[in-house]
Amino acid sequence: MASEPTSRFPAGATATVAELEDDPHPLPARLRAAEPVSWLPALGGWLVTSRDLAQRVMRDAAAFTVDDPRFSTARVVGPSMLSLDGPVHTRHRDPFARPLRPARTGERFTAFVEAEVARLVGGLAPAGRAELRGELAGPLAVAVVAEALGLVFRKPPHLHVVWDR
Repeated sequence: MASEPTSRFPAGATATVAELEDDPHPLPARLRAAEPVSWLPALGGWLVTSRDLAQRVMRDAAAFTVDDPRFSTARVVGPSMLSLDGPVHTRHRDPFARPLRPARTGERFTAFVEAEVARLVGGLAPAGRAELRGELAGPLAVAVVAEALGLVFRKPPHLHVVWDR
């Protein structure tokens, strides 16, 4: 067996970024069946598609790291719990852990999310069609983050918001 990752992981070697952009589901499904851990030259990195293996990777900070200079969040906002490992990650994460536990998050956000989804879907209904990422998922994510941060966003009636991908 050759030691070159592309020859050892042929399914990942043929993967393209366009494939992920067009529809992000078929490629991971194909890789999960053939190569649950695969080298993707198009991404310049490894992709783990098996849930069990992904959990092992995420729980083993000694062997795996998120401290990668290519990681976009770290480049944009600097070091945070999303780009740090081990004790430094824990120190950054701890202030958020208790307030964001599932039960507390559900108590705090369920009614807000249900109302916001109803509002957004109500706005889409007259058209009979929608681009879900830009017209539902994006605005919903912004609204939830704004709510979590205690920010009030009121769109003036004359403002048309365009969500760019």
